[in-house]
Amino acid sequence: MKTLTPHVFEEIATCEAPLCVSLYMEMSAGGGEHDHIRIAMKNAKSAADDAIARIETDMDPKAVAAVKKRLATLDYDDVAGGRDRRVAVFIAPEMTQVVDARFDETSVHVGSCFRVAPLVAYLEKTPAHAVLVVSNDQACLYLDAGAGLEEQKVQDMPASLSEISQYTDQQEKGNIHGREDSGIPASYRGGIASPSGPAGPAGVPHHSMGGHDWREDHEEDLRNYANFVVNAVQSHLSGTNMSLVIVADERLYGMLRASSGYPFLADEGIMQHPNTLDDRELARLAAACLDDKVQKTRDQAWDKVAMSLGRGDGEASDDPMAIVEAAAAGRVGHLFVQSHAALRGDFDPQSHSATADAGGAEDLIDRAIIDTLRNGGEVFALQDRGEPETILAAAFRYAV
Repeated sequence: MKTLTPHVFEEIATCEAPLCVSLYMEMSAGGGEHDHIRIAMKNAKSAADDAIARIETDMDPKAVAAVKKRLATLDYDDVAGGRDRRVAVFIAPEMTQVVDARFDETSVHVGSCFRVAPLVAYLEKTPAHAVLVVSNDQACLYLDAGAGLEEQKVQDMPASLSEISQYTDQQEKGNIHGREDSGIPASYRGGIASPSGPAGPAGVPHHSMGGHDWREDHEEDLRNYANFVVNAVQSHLSGTNMSLVIVADERLYGMLRASSGYPFLADEGIMQHPNTLDDRELARLAAACLDDKVQKTRDQAWDKVAMSLGRGDGEASDDPMAIVEAAAAGRVGHLFVQSHAALRGDFDPQSHSATADAGGAEDLIDRAIIDTLRNGGEVFALQDRGEPETILAAAFRYAV
């Protein structure tokens, strides 16, 4: 079972298959032996079987057989444990997704695409992001994986400060013998210290009266550590355009930000020692760092719609048929959806024409969502924006 995230939502919405089954079920909270879960699943499976029987003569027999087989094997363990008493199941010939999500309706849908509109209102639009967690004892990079954070293997990233400090251990010993490391031939600060000789570690003689303040060296090690970590992470994320959230105590946090030239570094980070956070809290706080950015994106997208509708310049619309057709043609850049609404109708993929019809073959709101995402657009919940009767609104990439 997966938690609803933008990535999971897009994976479901953009699935292309000859037969798609969507089950929206109300479940008892938790994962115990609840008869309610078994009854809800039995009823949903029965309704799906009936819906498939009504259309299977027009479908690919192999696709029908694959979906019916997976539907038959769907069991209690697949769907138990939904946190919000809602579980959505999406089945296609080569795909099965069970999603723990909130939604208003309980229903079963069978057709050439999944029913996804009910999820829009509850979709957390936090963008895909990476989380860099650094302390003296660890340096780890995680990617947001929806249900949690997945640790990454990052080439050339030191695992801890000790990997930097070990190269200066010889220098500290050299001080005891009245010598300092020259910093050559090679270390993180000029290379690994040269080997010891009979009289102690080789180095450069010094004549300081009070000895060397090794706190300065520790500070330099810390800066080098931050620099090596950031450089490795930037190389790892290069080309992804993925937001990066930094988690570290105040001292390291400042050094990491100062060393970073990463263009998608989040404006806010978590200035807290990582040992004080468990995995769930870490994921929650990292996502929260991006909330303001997400809200700003939504507001800017709606401004485009509202201003264009006010001007009547054809760069936006709240006409459902025009939006469905524009989405199919790849013209919709930002789509706003009233997720509790439904709009049955028919769509011709050859001419990209849409017609509203209460007895139509599909829900045209789902069609608009799916085609917008397939063509690289963004989908948002309409909520209280627009007029009371508005069910779809969109900003177009260009007017026609």
